[in-house]
Amino acid sequence: MPDLQEDLQALADRKAAESAGDFDSVLTAARSRKRRLTAGLTVLGAAVVVGAVAVVPTLRPASNNVPVADSPVPTNAVAPPEVSVQPNPAPVEKAGPLTLTSAKALVAGGQVVASFPDKAVRNVTFTLASAAKPDVALYTLVAKVPGDATTPYSMKVNPGEVGIAIPQYTSAGPYTLAMPKGLAAGSYQLCTLSGAKLCGLVTVG
Repeated sequence: MPDLQEDLQALADRKAAESAGDFDSVLTAARSRKRRLTAGLTVLGAAVVVGAVAVVPTLRPASNNVPVADSPVPTNAVAPPEVSVQPNPAPVEKAGPLTLTSAKALVAGGQVVASFPDKAVRNVTFTLASAAKPDVALYTLVAKVPGDATTPYSMKVNPGEVGIAIPQYTSAGPYTLAMPKGLAAGSYQLCTLSGAKLCGLVTVG
């Protein structure tokens, strides 16, 4: 029996020793696994940070001033404005006063003298219209031409009529004009047909 008790005690002591040894081994293994896990997490975290740093530059927007090839987005360049040049219109010839005088009361077929206040050289032709409708010419008057016994005379205006022979004579005036025969009594406007338009009123009795 003592031998059995000694054997059981030795077995118990060995088990105790093995148990104590296993606990240390387990503790050492656990600490080793924790260090490896922590190191792995540290390496993984560093990799994530490096990856984030590597991605950041790719997310930076491109400059608006640099056009991208084949891009429909316009750049900031401003096209110069188009400037169109319009030709100046021809100057409008303004009507002015025409001095008209006669030696006696003017009647149909009578004569009147026309003088130009600006002393400009004009053609021998004039126009006669009713004072009530100054824009509607009734007669063309041809002034007296020195050396031409057929002048002065008048011609009734017929719309659309062409090919009328008129003396090519110019002067600074004065010009002597003849009122048309058979002209009704009333007020008439007499104007130049060349140069700046000059007009005057005459009364036919």
